[in-house]
Amino acid sequence: MAVRGFSHLGITVTDLARSTAFYTEVFGFRVLYENVEPAWKRVGLVLDSTVLELFGPHPVGQALEPIDMLYPVPYGRPKIALTVADVDAAHAALTKRGVPLLGPVTETGRSRLLFALDPDGTPIQLQQFRDGQHRLAAVFGH
Repeated sequence: MAVRGFSHLGITVTDLARSTAFYTEVFGFRVLYENVEPAWKRVGLVLDSTVLELFGPHPVGQALEPIDMLYPVPYGRPKIALTVADVDAAHAALTKRGVPLLGPVTETGRSRLLFALDPDGTPIQLQQFRDGQHRLAAVFGH
């Protein structure tokens, strides 16, 4: 198998419109595509070259289809990690908007970071790398 790179992130949300507004208004993602099918809905958001797919919940009472295995909530919650230029400014902006934060800005050997929560409680890691890096792979020499 020859994996070429990371394609996108996908998460299931409880309210597609609310989550789309959150990621576009708070973090600057823009809507790239929307799909509405009888049994499922999704919105593709883009920031730089990263796509975040938001899936609406499966309609209650409908039989599960093979598509449901593409975004099964019971298998855990993902973390979304975004690079920011200034983590202190991000902290201030999120606080001003009333976005829930999971503690203060934290220092590591390679970065300063903080965690916020989206409307469904999915953790969002906002990270300012030392040396101006933008991606985790670059921090580790790739």
